[in-house]
Amino acid sequence: MAAQAEPTQAERDAQKLYWLEHSSQPTVEAMMLDSKAAEIDQLERPEVLSTLGSVAGKRVLELGAGIGRFTGELAKTGIDRFTGELAKTGIDRFTGELAKTAKHVMACDFMEVSIAENRRQHEALGNVSFMVADVTELEQEAGAYDVVFSNWLLMYLSDAEVKALAAKVLRWLAPGGVLFFRESCFRPSGDRPRKGNPTHYRNPRDYFAMFDGAELVSADSSSSCHLQLVCCKCVDTYVTVKKNQNQICWKFQKVETPHPRPPLYRTFLDTQQYSDASIALYEAVYGRGFVSPGGQRVSQQLLDSLELQPGMTLLDVGCGIGGNAFLAADTYGCHVHGIDLSVNMILVAIERAAAAIASSRSSSGGGGGAAAAAANGSSSSSGNGVISPRQQQQVPHDVTFEVADVLTRDFQQGSFNVCVSRDSLLHVQDKQALFSRLFRWLKPGGRLLVTDYCQPSTADFSPSPGFAAYIAKHRYSLLSVEAYGQQLAAAGFAEVQAEDCTAELIATLEAELAGLQAGKEEFTAKFSADEYEVLTLRWREKLARAQAGEQRWGKLTAVKPLQ
Repeated sequence: MAAQAEPTQAERDAQKLYWLEHSSQPTVEAMMLDSKAAEIDQLERPEVLSTLGSVAGKRVLELGAGIGRFTGELAKTGIDRFTGELAKTGIDRFTGELAKTAKHVMACDFMEVSIAENRRQHEALGNVSFMVADVTELEQEAGAYDVVFSNWLLMYLSDAEVKALAAKVLRWLAPGGVLFFRESCFRPSGDRPRKGNPTHYRNPRDYFAMFDGAELVSADSSSSCHLQLVCCKCVDTYVTVKKNQNQICWKFQKVETPHPRPPLYRTFLDTQQYSDASIALYEAVYGRGFVSPGGQRVSQQLLDSLELQPGMTLLDVGCGIGGNAFLAADTYGCHVHGIDLSVNMILVAIERAAAAIASSRSSSGGGGGAAAAAANGSSSSSGNGVISPRQQQQVPHDVTFEVADVLTRDFQQGSFNVCVSRDSLLHVQDKQALFSRLFRWLKPGGRLLVTDYCQPSTADFSPSPGFAAYIAKHRYSLLSVEAYGQQLAAAGFAEVQAEDCTAELIATLEAELAGLQAGKEEFTAKFSADEYEVLTLRWREKLARAQAGEQRWGKLTAVKPLQ
């Protein structure tokens, strides 16, 4: 995170002047600074509130409440009925939304004109209070709220102010309470001109660093409270309307753990197997955008087999750094939602999607297609060397990304036409529970495709010391190909095909090892001679295990029955 000076009065004054200019007309259009404000407003409210979850009977603090796009809605009706209610009422932005089910909503904003409009619209609800206050100076009682909600607030605070607010929010929340915030990252999203802009368009990594670091230690130092990530995702509306992945929301929950807090599994992934350095090494072997055997070549073959059509929705479980998701969106015109537990990998994917948008805006004519595709983490051509029409047009990808645990995240029944997972379920312990969830999320007739490392099917299989050490180091959970098929059938899938593709894995590993050896000079110049030796040794060991029949590779396909 870039170093930033302590907050100054000049910073606060600049923010107030900015909002004095843009609050003179307290309307949605003025607040959002976008020509598509009305369309976006109607689509994103139900999405944001669905991600937040029910606030029925809860005490809500809304920071940066503005004119009240959400507040009243949360005080009036159930979140589960929100979409229908919104379609019928078309009511104002957030304060109204928040007040629909909550026990009480405290709407706070530092602009008097905004709070006055909010009060005019929502005071009659009876369960909303209004406060003009600067959040950097705000103090509330410990445990006073079940939910703290903000929408486009933190980007108007300095880094030091955000860190201080994170610590205060942790105190204000009751045990199990939820923090939800949404911010513009990387760059502005609105297309309306503005005079000056003091906004901090941060990299999402900065928000993770600031909120992961918040901790409240008990008086006897035996336990501590911190903010545990529930999910972090792109706001789908902006991808749908503007092909823009830079609108990102976070949902955290206040949890108590022994002190010092135990390391998170996602932290293990991000500091070990999927550190930034490890991701770069994977890409040196598999190709830009890919962290699975065969890279784009194998992904293209697998996607081709699914008979994807424009307009389909595809869930990419364990999407990594986005190569497979970008490829599916580019080549077949699908909307792809990628989910992964690794913050590092998802943020690489989001950063590259953001870079593609910048590339498409700055390029003109037909000369930038390959550059735009490269910025997105995939090559400029499909597996047969033909540049797709979407790539030729430099259309930013129809892809959304999310950091979440697939065993705790939920989607509505029948949300997806296709579900794909490339070599990632080895990180999931309870695969049977996952397959039941994937079955529910697929539409009737929806298709599932999984590739993964596997172990032999013999009942008395015991891994060699080297293989056992490999599994333990990465915390893998492996099944046999046959066991995978059985679990898919038990989850309700039909037309289950469980194919042992270890011979293809061997050929792929041999080709990848040969590529490493042929590019040794280039590799060592970019990385180091030591890393070259370590990586080639890893590939030789993996190849030896596959040739011995110990480390296997399975391809699983299945269909959700129509009835």
